[in-house]
Amino acid sequence: MPNGFAKVMSMLLFVLLILFAVYQNYRIQDDVASQNAYNTVTQFVDNVRTKGFITPKMYEDFQSQLDIGNYHFDIEMVHKQKIYTPDFKDPKDDKSFTGEYLVDYDEYYNDQIENVLYRQTSKPSNKRMYKLQQDDYFSVSVENANKTNSSILFDFLTNNTGDEKGSSINVSYGGMVLNEDY
Repeated sequence: MPNGFAKVMSMLLFVLLILFAVYQNYRIQDDVASQNAYNTVTQFVDNVRTKGFITPKMYEDFQSQLDIGNYHFDIEMVHKQKIYTPDFKDPKDDKSFTGEYLVDYDEYYNDQIENVLYRQTSKPSNKRMYKLQQDDYFSVSVENANKTNSSILFDFLTNNTGDEKGSSINVSYGGMVLNEDY
């Protein structure tokens, strides 16, 4: 009987070691995908910040470089446009201007940016662009849209059957627009 118990335990240990090796391989794939996402987002944002505009080709190249293998990402772009508002003591009285301006930001998101890039116009796609101004802020955040193989295997092994996305790849990067090169 002890010999049978040892065989069962050794088989169980063998299966667990195999699953652990597979899990580690999936984690390495996640790390590679995360590094690719970080490099792609950094390159795209720095390119936009340096040039001061986004073209449909730039955005499509960014999306194609980001979606590799079984990894698909939700992309959130944010453009914060700097605006100056005159400061009045009494907004109804033009003579109450204090001589100072308040700095504020209007924010534009994916829908507004993509509307400019892909609206139906007579311009060819290489002439359409979303323009940013110097001293504006531009940032991109990406998050994997599907569960990764490592999170599926981990949920199976730990009996965690939660319905959350299990996003393990999140990248955010942004900064101030440096040039208006259009």
